Amino acid sequence: MVKLIIMALVASAVGGAAFAQRLGFSYSDFKDYCNILLSISGMVFTIMGIWIAFVYPNAIKRLQDPDKIKIADFTATMQDTRRLESIVGSIMESGSVALCITLIYLCKLLVSGIPAYIEYREVAKAASLGVIIFLTLVQCSAIFSVIYANYLFIGDLHTRREVQERKSDVR
Repeated sequence: MVKLIIMALVASAVGGAAFAQRLGFSYSDFKDYCNILLSISGMVFTIMGIWIAFVYPNAIKRLQDPDKIKIADFTATMQDTRRLESIVGSIMESGSVALCITLIYLCKLLVSGIPAYIEYREVAKAASLGVIIFLTLVQCSAIFSVIYANYLFIGDLHTRREVQERKSDVR
């Protein structure tokens, strides 16, 4: 939650600075950038969805019947729990970014002809820039969650490999 507040404050400061400096940008630049954010969001959403499809069913089975399934032991270490939290968090963040971009496009479509929008276009542009900065920070957080989940996975692989090597050396 603190992370989101900091992101919102940074985005508000950038939006305010953009308004104060009369920073100009075209709608096509804004739209291109939104499309890039939307593409990244879709990639993160897809990749992490595959992770959950692979990991989560094993976790549920492990919690329901601890004697039969030992693939994803979320009770033995916090590492698997942190990985799953990271995966789910990245999906939630990327989904939120995609939803917000969709709503931004809808708002642009609905309000672009309204006289008040035309009169306060510079304010709307600065606010839009602030929102896009916020969404960029949220998407960066989702990407770092993907990296973190994969880092934990690689660490887990190395640990399991070392355990297997020790077991085979003992035999």
